[in-house]
Amino acid sequence: MDNLKNRRILIFQQRAWGINIGHFLAKKLQAEGCRLAALTLKRTTHDFILNQKEVKYDLVINNDEIMSRPKDYLRGDNYSLKEICKALDIDSIWPIVSTLRNHVKCYKDKYYYSFKQNVPDEEIIDFVMAVYKYINEIFDKFNPEIIITPNFVSLPHIMFNLFAKKRGVRMTEFMDSKIKGYHIFSDSYQGNEGAFYDRVDALNNNSEETVNRDKAKRYIKEFRETFKKPDYLKETNIKQSIKQIIRHELSPFYHILLWYIKGPSKNVLESTGITVDYRPPKIILRDHYCNKRYKKFMDNFNYYPFEKIKKFVYFPLQFQPEASMDVTAPYFSNQIEIARLAAMSMPDDYVLAVKEHPAMVGLRPPSYIEKIARTVNIKLIDYRISSEDVLKRADLIISPNSTTIAEAAFLNKPAIQLGNLGTTLKLPNVFHHTDMTTLSAKIKEILKINLKTDEYERRLENFVAAVYDTGFYFNYFKAWEQGDEALDPLWQIYKKEIEKN
Repeated sequence: MDNLKNRRILIFQQRAWGINIGHFLAKKLQAEGCRLAALTLKRTTHDFILNQKEVKYDLVINNDEIMSRPKDYLRGDNYSLKEICKALDIDSIWPIVSTLRNHVKCYKDKYYYSFKQNVPDEEIIDFVMAVYKYINEIFDKFNPEIIITPNFVSLPHIMFNLFAKKRGVRMTEFMDSKIKGYHIFSDSYQGNEGAFYDRVDALNNNSEETVNRDKAKRYIKEFRETFKKPDYLKETNIKQSIKQIIRHELSPFYHILLWYIKGPSKNVLESTGITVDYRPPKIILRDHYCNKRYKKFMDNFNYYPFEKIKKFVYFPLQFQPEASMDVTAPYFSNQIEIARLAAMSMPDDYVLAVKEHPAMVGLRPPSYIEKIARTVNIKLIDYRISSEDVLKRADLIISPNSTTIAEAAFLNKPAIQLGNLGTTLKLPNVFHHTDMTTLSAKIKEILKINLKTDEYERRLENFVAAVYDTGFYFNYFKAWEQGDEALDPLWQIYKKEIEKN
């Protein structure tokens, strides 16, 4: 069958994903007779796409070249923000602009990012106009029928998603389902559109039933017996060998040597300057020794004794900058301020327990941690305490968006979600609340609700079953590391999904 022949597919060939997975998918799609276009993100990835001989693209647009000099691409063309907002069906572009981490934050000023603006508003607007122009160019010249993206993490992804939706064109990502080992397709940067979301609603409304209910019950039972950690969570207490320690200490000097031998990285952008992808020698050294100092600080910090805390609400700090904060919770991305407001809103005898995200240890500066620890009614606890231990004692979780919210669901712990991530909003323990001035009353209201009911269990089963019904069991991270051979099952998943389109 020629289900895919001559279908026009646009792929966001983005960074390492574009080389390790996106190129593999492009080869498979071409073999099926598809016509392809690519938007490349990161200059070395763009060079790879241009120089490879296996896939022929009808059109290739280099986002980083345009981001570096947006005025050159605009060539005098001008679009008002009003016009762009109307085309995207939004009221303001600025929540989306906040996802441009190298524009609205500054890597040059501080490791790991300063929260000071790096690029002036006028130049940011130039880039917004340039993205709008190349979106129109791609739709005019190629007119994609489906768009594949590895994720929705920044302004170009979101603008494309909104523009495509108005044109009736599907844009989809392969994303974590919050059920261990399973992924789902999501068609919105808010993570709230697609087969999974429709399926949960149908099960909750009793309009459909699932053959996977018993399987869902087993998963819930197993989770409660043995806490399931996310596949991507790395162990933080693994002792390194002498060889690994030496290699780590010599690593910055090796990269500095490469800088002088091979020259600076190609991944420099004139508009943003120093970034994670473009680090001159002094920045390489700064990052290395800051990371060591930050880790030492976290390991030696005088945390509040967890065993002394009685009644508490749990606020897990999130990795930042990251999509879960900047894309789906732009109004709650200042975690210091949100923690302060939450602590100020604790009712009765409650305190707010805060714990650092394990993956941020070594990235967050001591001043950040000290500000949180020295905030009224906040108890900063050791990051090495397991989420399971904290959740079992917590009465409620507050978070912009996090995996912790999903983990809490299996322990019948209520959660207030401030952000808009649609996946976790489908969980029966989640209450969406955005007004910080009424948070105290909301907490007291939720604490009175009994979550140990048959209806709660049914809705939790519906969530898990909907993942089984519409999702895919696939070790995404392992396949990424092993390359083409391990990616064959992923191709079958994508092929089936695209054929449904």
